[in-house]
Parts: sequence; structure tokens; C-alpha cells
Amino acid sequence: MHGKTHFFTVWSHRSAKSLFGAASNPVMRNGAVLCFESEERARAECDRLNAARSSSQVRYSIKAAHDLPMEAGLAALADGFRRLAGEMHARR
Repeated sequence: MHGKTHFFTVWSHRSAKSLFGAASNPVMRNGAVLCFESEERARAECDRLNAARSSSQVRYSIKAAHDLPMEAGLAALADGFRRLAGEMHARR
């Protein structure tokens, strides 16, 4: 990965036509931002979520952590590092 680690997060986008109005939020799973080390894994999860959605009012996309606002980007990176640390610890 060119010496730098990038993280990609999955976001949900609610249509302005929905009952609660337009909104975009990172997808949370088990209390953490859904974050991946590779764009391919993030894209695969995004595609899976879009295929399984029950309404046209919601769609999913991915964002690179470095493209996020500072607070959201830092939160996504922290969650990603925590997840990686947990995976590395589990492999030992």
C-alpha cells in the first residue's frame, strides 16, 4: 500500500423524500464505524448493503477517511486502528 495506510468507511445516505429528511451518516456496526483497510473490501460491503436495501430512500457509498471532516476522519481512523489491533491480537 505505498507505505501509507488508508481507511475507507461506509456511509448511508437518506433521501430528502424520506419521512425524516435528508441525512448522511457513517454506518455503525457493533458500536464502531464500519471501516476497511482497502477500497475493494469497503466497495464489496457497500455493494452488499445496496443490494439488500429494502427502500429507495437509502443508499450506501464509501468515503476515504482522509476525505472526511476532521472529527469524523479521526473517529474513523481510531476505530480502524482499534479493529486492526484486535485482529492482530487475535492472530497471536
